[in-house]
Amino acid sequence: MNILDALRYHARMRPNDLAIIHGHGNATFLQLRNTVLAVAARLRDAGLDRQRPVAIYVTDPLIHLALILGAMREAIPSFSGHPNYDAPPTGISIGAYLCDRQMPFMSDAAVIPVDSAWLSPAQTSGLAPERRRFENRQSLARVIASSGTTGKAKAIGLSAELVDRRVELPGMIGEHRLFPSLSMIGVSGSLGFRHCLAHLRLGNVQIMPSGKLDAISAVKLHDVKSIIGSPAQLHSLLDVVERGTMRLPSLEQVRVTGSSIPRMSVVRVRSRLCSDLTGLYGSAEVSGIADARADLLERIPGCAGFIQPWARVEIVDEAGNALPAGAEGIVRIRSDVGVAKYLGDPPENSTAFKDGWFHPGDTGTMSNEGLLAISGRTAEIINTGGTKVSPDLINDFLAGTHGIAEAAAFGVDYPDRPTEIWAAVVALQPIDEQALIETCRRALGGRGPHRIVRVQRIPRNTMGKVITDELRRSVMSGA
Repeated sequence: MNILDALRYHARMRPNDLAIIHGHGNATFLQLRNTVLAVAARLRDAGLDRQRPVAIYVTDPLIHLALILGAMREAIPSFSGHPNYDAPPTGISIGAYLCDRQMPFMSDAAVIPVDSAWLSPAQTSGLAPERRRFENRQSLARVIASSGTTGKAKAIGLSAELVDRRVELPGMIGEHRLFPSLSMIGVSGSLGFRHCLAHLRLGNVQIMPSGKLDAISAVKLHDVKSIIGSPAQLHSLLDVVERGTMRLPSLEQVRVTGSSIPRMSVVRVRSRLCSDLTGLYGSAEVSGIADARADLLERIPGCAGFIQPWARVEIVDEAGNALPAGAEGIVRIRSDVGVAKYLGDPPENSTAFKDGWFHPGDTGTMSNEGLLAISGRTAEIINTGGTKVSPDLINDFLAGTHGIAEAAAFGVDYPDRPTEIWAAVVALQPIDEQALIETCRRALGGRGPHRIVRVQRIPRNTMGKVITDELRRSVMSGA
């Protein structure tokens, strides 16, 4: 079932029920549908090339969502550049920019200013008389960007069929429930987009906060029962809750995604936010892959969870040979809702996609019971004098150390000596660098960091993953 069909149904059956709550107001299902129709009429009047994606750079979450759904109704593929206003990844030819501010990179296509007037049917030449359809189910409907943690983001194209199936399949195994849900992940990302559409399809009210204080206020005001966010976003909530000795009694479910969550963070979430915590593992290329219960996250380092029914995961060696249960190796994935390549045929296609498998760049193990645990990233493994170290090992240890809010380890290469392990930390209080290094060395041995640097922030993408290259440049420039 397409999201537009579901929205039309909800607008007829429960027109006055809230669909969207955000910082600037609310929208019922009827109002949301009328907004989508108004946007679709605007897009039709603009005479856009329906074969080329529109790039959406609009901060207001309701307008942004309406532009996505309006483009769907006009059978125009879309790409979301919000919230960081980075240029679109290479590999796609943008037909027009729909934006609330013009950026220097918007010189290769028409720029169409968007404001709140777009939501008013009276400002158009009339509502679109009929819904346009994509040429077929394999037509490009949505473009999303890869995480870009180890380089430039790549463009991922989703067909109309993949958009619908990525929304439908998780609901079939109970991933989405019938209660108010708050997503701290914007619709520009793969999971934020899927999460929003899935809950609207069910008829759930979607709450779109603009920051951690808005999120906490929304939970208390609207009796939110479910939150989804990255570890960094949940940490920011925890900091506010713990400083103010608050309680959020309505919460029944917390879901964390985007990167591994340290054991101490699991304990904090369960004790201060909600005992029902689930970790999600996946990527924009293959969507959701595995889920992990809180008890598994607590006792198994790097636990990704049990594989979902529409996916298959293998652990292989460098030659592509499957390894036995428990052996550490390279993770490769097949998914019924995965893509086969990046758009524009970048060089990464030859390394990320092989023989029908997607290689996310992770290393890990698989148990006999089908439990996946991630031990690190192949591109981020630090080889220091022959000892291979996963940054996550150091990050998890430091994040559990008193006074350390965030940590990110990385390698620093030298021409005349072995690679050194450095760690950037965000500390809540002054730290004794040498004492902390010695504590790490006692616990981790030769895998401990050679240097620890205190920073104000650790650069992360919208899913909370560390942007290692940017972090390394920032730390080294100030060293």
